[in-house]
Amino acid sequence: MPIWGEVELLCRAILEQGRKEADEILGNAKVESEKIIARARTRAEKELQEQILAQRSKAVLEARQIADAAELEAKKRTIAFREDLMQEIFRALELRLKDVGNQREYPDFLVSAIKEGIDSLVGKEFIVELRQEDLELVKESIEALGRELSVRIQTTTSLSIEEGARVYTGDRRLLYDNSLAARLKRREDDIRREIWRRFFAGERGQS
Repeated sequence: MPIWGEVELLCRAILEQGRKEADEILGNAKVESEKIIARARTRAEKELQEQILAQRSKAVLEARQIADAAELEAKKRTIAFREDLMQEIFRALELRLKDVGNQREYPDFLVSAIKEGIDSLVGKEFIVELRQEDLELVKESIEALGRELSVRIQTTTSLSIEEGARVYTGDRRLLYDNSLAARLKRREDDIRREIWRRFFAGERGQS
């Protein structure tokens, strides 16, 4: 075969080999690119799902915070309403107590309040503080009480006391305040519990 024909065959073989290698390279590149695209798509989908989940979690958290804030505000308003009602009831009680002095049983109550004060203190000499008009009501009864208890009772009047009486030991070191205002204050917790029982007991499951 002439040399020129051999060269042509060689060139043709080289071209054929090059085409095969090129096709193989292109095939491998196509496969690799598809893998890369698949991995990128998977990663993108994963990131998208993560973002959706994060946004959903954030939305749930924000909704919960809003609900918690609303519940807290509702509780605050409920507590404020209850306290307002408590104060209203106490004001009504105080107004009713101011009228106690006009009741027929008031002198007996005064003597009982003074005796309670004396029984709660120690000693044989006591000072009883009253309103002027109350002292006039029970002066003789106080003298009789002193004889009954075998104690000396000194009486005095004060403008700072309303209904009821204050009982001091003879040296004024100890005081048993049995004025109506003090009695109401001492019983405040009991009264609050009673108001709660009557008005709010059914709300326990809602608070």
